[in-house]
This record gives sequence, structure tokens and C-alpha cells, in this order.
Amino acid sequence: MLARLLLPYLLPILLLAAAAVRAEPWALVDTSVQTLTVYSTSGVPLLTVDHVAIGSGGVSDVHYRGDNTTPRGDYRIRAIRKSHRFVTFYELDYPKTAQAEQAFRDGRLSGKARDLIAMQNDAGVRAAQRTVLGGWIGIHGVGKGNMDIHRTYNWTDGCVALDNDALAAFGEWADVGMRVEIR
Repeated sequence: MLARLLLPYLLPILLLAAAAVRAEPWALVDTSVQTLTVYSTSGVPLLTVDHVAIGSGGVSDVHYRGDNTTPRGDYRIRAIRKSHRFVTFYELDYPKTAQAEQAFRDGRLSGKARDLIAMQNDAGVRAAQRTVLGGWIGIHGVGKGNMDIHRTYNWTDGCVALDNDALAAFGEWADVGMRVEIR
């Protein structure tokens, strides 16, 4: 009964909230050309960063701890933290349930760990970071690292690295919840 009375008042608020979520910019990391582009919801590029470094192991569908690959997929920024080493760290919600399922099918992840990761993803909390899938995948800066190395090599353990100025520009658009596609 109360819900029916409140519906006319709540519906406009819910529609505005849904529109705000759809209106958020999103980022594409194109590993084939090593760029990061922030797009508006209408597909207009708002920022393009060249010379993006990825994992020294290349790109893969499933990142395993120690393989230094950058995992392909559709992620959300889970947290933003200042970093002494990398200036700012935009933590992505890796591993995803689909990656845990693939690792389980490949015989590399236990059913118990797969189920835990799925449950944590369903609950919207950080998935286990200490399984064979590793964790702490994100977007960060070079910090005090060598810019020649950054522009020449893929050097990360699986993250996406931007030079510090580009990271600051990305930070103007990035927020918790932002969609980041790595392909």
C-alpha cells in the first residue's frame, strides 16, 4: 500500500538516477595500439592517451598471478587510492566471475575459490586477490620510474600504466564506478 502511494514520487527520482548512470563517461584501453580513450556515452572521445604500457606478458583473457599479463574484459573502478610508487592507483574489479569460471574449467582454480569469487562479485565487494588469479589490477602512473622504459616497453605486472601527466588528465574523468573496457 505504502509503495503504491510513494511510487509517483519515487519514479522520477529513479529515472533521474538511471539517466545519471547512463550519462557517465567510460574508458577503453586498446592494447593493440596501446591507447586509453575516455568516451562520452554518445561515443565522443573526451581524452586520448598514447603510449600506454600494459603487462610485460602481453594481454590475455585470464590473468594468473605471476604471468604479468593484462586481463581483457569489462571492469569498473572499484577504488581510487594515492600511491607512493605510482602516484594514483585506480583499482579495477578484477577478477570477475567469468574469469574465475574459466580458470576453474582450465583446472587452475579450485571450485571453492571460484564460488568465493562469484559470491563476492555478486555482493559487490572486492573479490579474493590472493588466488591463482592474482589481483590488484588497475590503472596507475609511472611515478618516479623511467619514462624511456615506459615509452619503449610493456613493463607492468598486469596493470595499465600512463605517464603521470596523462594519469592526472584521466583523473579528471575517472571516478569509482566508471566502466573500463580492456581489449
